Amino acid sequence: MADISTIQSGIKHHSNEDLTKYALFMGGLNVTHDVLVNYDPLKTGYGRLFMIRKPVFLDNTIPAKLKKFKHILEYGNTSVQGLNDVTVNFQSLTGGYVGKSFEIPTHATDDTNAFTVQCYEFSGSPIREVIHTWINGTTDLLTGLTHYNGDKIAKLQSNQTAEFIYVATDNTGEDVEYACLFANCFPKNIKNDQFNYTSGEHNLVEYGIEFSCTKYESIQINKVAKSLLKRYKLLANSLNFYSGVKSNDNTTLGEGIGYDIASGQMTSKASGQDTNTPLTSSQLAAL
Repeated sequence: MADISTIQSGIKHHSNEDLTKYALFMGGLNVTHDVLVNYDPLKTGYGRLFMIRKPVFLDNTIPAKLKKFKHILEYGNTSVQGLNDVTVNFQSLTGGYVGKSFEIPTHATDDTNAFTVQCYEFSGSPIREVIHTWINGTTDLLTGLTHYNGDKIAKLQSNQTAEFIYVATDNTGEDVEYACLFANCFPKNIKNDQFNYTSGEHNLVEYGIEFSCTKYESIQINKVAKSLLKRYKLLANSLNFYSGVKSNDNTTLGEGIGYDIASGQMTSKASGQDTNTPLTSSQLAAL
């Protein structure tokens, strides 16, 4: 019988079928090569966040600021927190003279209804500016009315919320270990406490952006997560780091100087000479 699809279908799954041949940690530890192939512990700390749908009214009214805000969330975040476990709820069935009971599962609940993206705020407060505009345009801080800062589109929940896909990868940054969709996302607060003052304190500002959300997981979301990782690749090998300076950049690197065989001095005109090969008799005669 063929295996059915599971939540790991289409992404990284455990494929070392020899795992059951070894005693793992029971009675001792065997880490010889053939056994070690099966000991591949899950490592955390490789997360990517993508805003796949922007709040429509913000994209209409402050597109440049929203683009910068989106970029900070996706590339400048230092943590994404809020994923909770799925909890199974039970109901007791009781009977008999002594009232014995046993548990029957009734339904499962995903307790994730919010997540927090931690970022450093920049001078000029680009994060706070967008969050303030987002909240004030949807529920005005003074009147409570929805005005979208003058945008004429319909005042609907779909026009004032965002959607994110969160991806946790393995240590290569390419294979998906976990993916989910955060839908119906709306910021839960505007952070102002960074502007409190204490003499002698000059701290960097970490901005925790908390969003209300509804979370979904599926095989199709796994597929989208894989596509996003391919579309938005990051530097993986430090040998490919680009310095910003090209090898023919005379402005930064200068014109170049080298040893002049004819004069014995360091001169710019000699930088292209071959100083590795001994001089020929004719070249010596010219000196």
